Amino acid sequence: MLKIDKSRQKTVVVTGGRRGIGRAIALAFRDAGYKVNVIAKSQDRGDLPQDIGYMSLDLSRANIEPTCDVLVNAAGISHDYSASNYPADKRNELWSINYFVAVLLARYAVSKGCKRIINITSISAFNGARNISEYAASKAALTQWTKCASNEWAPLGVTVNCVAPGFIETDMLKLKDPETIIGRIPAGRLGKPEDVTGAVLFLASDAASYITGTTIIVDGGWVGR
Repeated sequence: MLKIDKSRQKTVVVTGGRRGIGRAIALAFRDAGYKVNVIAKSQDRGDLPQDIGYMSLDLSRANIEPTCDVLVNAAGISHDYSASNYPADKRNELWSINYFVAVLLARYAVSKGCKRIINITSISAFNGARNISEYAASKAALTQWTKCASNEWAPLGVTVNCVAPGFIETDMLKLKDPETIIGRIPAGRLGKPEDVTGAVLFLASDAASYITGTTIIVDGGWVGR
């Protein structure tokens, strides 16, 4: 596991870090020696350790200017509606969290000296599926925004990258036929939230200082099959 010298402890802000992939990322940074702050909507911090900072905030309705060395935009939502019957209010809510909030937080963080922006997107940015049209589109938009922002911010020493998980066992994953999906994953299993953390820690590290504008796919081989 990547470690840092605690005499120069770095700080990370993880949105959506109360559960699922975001929680695993927050714990991984803590174990690697970072000072970790989580932003999530719930007023209940759940089982997050007390040495992780926690702020309850509805990001879709509030502005915050994070000060950190690393920003991980892990907050995200999805709905189960068809492309032709997607309610406007649900669409607006989804785009606010999945795209606009991530972009605004990245802009604020970089203006305050943040050097690492890591956006958690999805393999849905590359693959089509039923009833996830707005989710997939928002993740594709954030992926493309990441590429463009990386070009603009590289002269500032800022890297901007994505990590795109595949089928990860979280509350957000709802599969009608899990065995069929697992049968199509070359790794032969669903991913766990902890499977995503290695790529995120790497992109936050000094070892990744020349990597920007790219997406690391963590999917057990789904996209490459």
